[in-house]
Amino acid sequence: MLVRHNKTGEIYHWLAAAIDCTNSRDGTAVVVFCPDDDKHTIYVMEQNEFNEKFEAISNADQLTEKEHV
Repeated sequence: MLVRHNKTGEIYHWLAAAIDCTNSRDGTAVVVFCPDDDKHTIYVMEQNEFNEKFEAISNADQLTEKEHV
């Protein structure tokens, strides 16, 4: 799924939902994602924070934005 960062407008790929198993954060829901233009850089963010900062987009939305750049 493609998502757009609400503040920067950058496009990312949502890769997976996961559970943090670090002792102090055990059971915390997280999202794994990467930049659209760099599949080798992987980020992890708490799910609640991710939901506040990103919105799902369609492939058509992404193409339309790139045409305007």
